[in-house]
Amino acid sequence: MDFEDYLLPLDKYRTLFSQQELGLDIETDGELFLEEKKNQLVTALKRVELHAADNNLPGTIVTASGMRITPLTNSVPDEAEKLIRKVSALMPKVKITELLLEVDRWTDFSRHFTHLKGGQPASDRVMLMIAVLADGINLGLTKMASSCPGTSYAKLSWLQAWHVRDDTYSKALAELTNAQHQHYFSQWWGDGTTSSFDGQRFNAGGRGESKGHFNAKYGPEPGSIFYTHISDHYAPFHTRIINSPARNATYVLDGLLNHESELNIEEHYTDTAGFTDHVFALMPILGFKFAP
Repeated sequence: MDFEDYLLPLDKYRTLFSQQELGLDIETDGELFLEEKKNQLVTALKRVELHAADNNLPGTIVTASGMRITPLTNSVPDEAEKLIRKVSALMPKVKITELLLEVDRWTDFSRHFTHLKGGQPASDRVMLMIAVLADGINLGLTKMASSCPGTSYAKLSWLQAWHVRDDTYSKALAELTNAQHQHYFSQWWGDGTTSSFDGQRFNAGGRGESKGHFNAKYGPEPGSIFYTHISDHYAPFHTRIINSPARNATYVLDGLLNHESELNIEEHYTDTAGFTDHVFALMPILGFKFAP
């Protein structure tokens, strides 16, 4: 793949640039853009300096020995904690397969697991949920088939081969994310315009060890990282498996640009592993606020 394939053709770019129709919400003159950002930084630093001199920086305490962050207080009242426990005790116990089927009745997310060749949805949705659950709890098809009466490895393997793929997972995840985004409960958590991400590493076992990768940070065992973008509605809207040695920042833009949900992310938060100078530069160009 040629890197130029990701860019506008040069002639088209020059035409759009001359007509000021690039569609960017930033200054397109490089020198003016950098000067604008420099002025913003200087102004912000002066404001911080003034607040620090008055010991008036939110969330901090300034002493002769330096600055320290004040500890966060619990925003959940004790009464709410007690209510949470009471409500949890009233919730009925359900099988996870039954829960999946109920959510599917609400959202019809299973229709996105289409046949690779014919494009039709799976005819046996119960069997499909078992195959998806085998992925979700990392049990594998062999053990899942042994645990579920009425199924077999051959049936699950056929479903996984023809109906369960990265693209079908992405569409099904978008369906679930949209359903949560549209539910009025979600507005109590946020408006769906901010997001963050992080990676969770899992050790590889069995035949998966040959596909795992090593990283001294995580010890001597091979494994992979599941890298997830999550909105302020607590909805994971993009997930990708990455190699353990890879830096998280390499994939930050993938989730923001390639998710298939209705979310309109405006601001994205990361930890240290999610930032590089390249990400800093690309975020404003692509219309995102970046908060590492």
